[in-house]
This record gives sequence, structure tokens and C-alpha cells, in this order.
Amino acid sequence: MSVQMCIARRSDYRTIAWKGGETTELAIFPPSSQYAARDFEWRVSSATVTSETSEFTRLPGYSRHLLVLAGELRLQSAEGWETLLRPGEQCSFRGDTPITSYGLATDFNLMIGPGWDGGLTHIVLDPGERRAWRPADTVQHALVYCGQGQVSIAPANSRTHNLDAGDLMWATSRAGCLGSFDIVSHRNT
Repeated sequence: MSVQMCIARRSDYRTIAWKGGETTELAIFPPSSQYAARDFEWRVSSATVTSETSEFTRLPGYSRHLLVLAGELRLQSAEGWETLLRPGEQCSFRGDTPITSYGLATDFNLMIGPGWDGGLTHIVLDPGERRAWRPADTVQHALVYCGQGQVSIAPANSRTHNLDAGDLMWATSRAGCLGSFDIVSHRNT
């Protein structure tokens, strides 16, 4: 099976308001699923937290991975743990955990349903820097999000794709077949 590629541009996304700010869905699987129906297997989004104090939406049955892109968030759980996240730092927790966040930030979210596993890798490149990235052999879906600047990304044996800030590349294949990706920064990313 070959690698299937999809490029989503910032202008393709839909942003909606939530009680703590705005959220933009970047990818959802299966593509026909709906966040509101909670029938997705995994979802990737970015949120802008504009309320100094907010409550995270509870997602029973899902696990969540949250990475701060800009600003700072202090997360406090009803279970008693607390953590401060700065840009590039992340936290993982169960989706049914009551979480209160304090601070203003832009974050990146991965929500994973039962039977799925995943994580976030944060890569910062200097202008002109090139880096090879290879997802684990168990990965079937690899997503690359350009947080700022511009990058070109070339999966093994495939053409190069250019991503601007806010764009996303989604590669799909069976486990062990994604191979490596060559990522080059053209401006600060």
C-alpha cells in the first residue's frame, strides 16, 4: 500500500467559539465523524484560550494530549495534580478528568479514542535547517502541522509539499509503511 497524502490549508478549517475562546478542528478520523456526536476515533485541533480561567470539555472514553504553542497555561485537575505549560511543553490526561485552565495561550490538542494510541512530537527548526523525522513503525497516520513560518516536507519517495503557518500534512498508510519525512525550514518555524 502506498502512502496517501492530504494537505489542508489554514483557509480550509472551520473555527468555532467555546466558553474559553476559539477552537479550530485540523483533522478528524474517520473523516465523516463529528466532534459534537463524539463518534470520532481521534481528532487534532488548535485552540486559542482567551478567558483567563476556563473549564476543559470532558470527553469520557478519550485520552488527551495538549501542547502549548504560545502563552502559558496552568492546568489544575480535580484529581489534585497541577502543571504549568509553556511553549513546547505538553501534558497528557484522561478526557473525563475535570480540568481547569488558568492563563491565555494557543494550544495544540490530540484526542484519542479507545483502541488508538498516539502522541505529539514538537520540533523547532532554525531557518534553513533540515531534519529527518520518522514516525514509529506502528503509526498509520502521521500529521505535520506548521505552527509558524514555512516548511517543505518530503515523505520518502514522494514529491515535496510546502506548508505555511497553520497548514497541515496528513499521511496515511498501513503500519510500518510511512517511512521517513525530510522537513526543511524556510523561515522561523
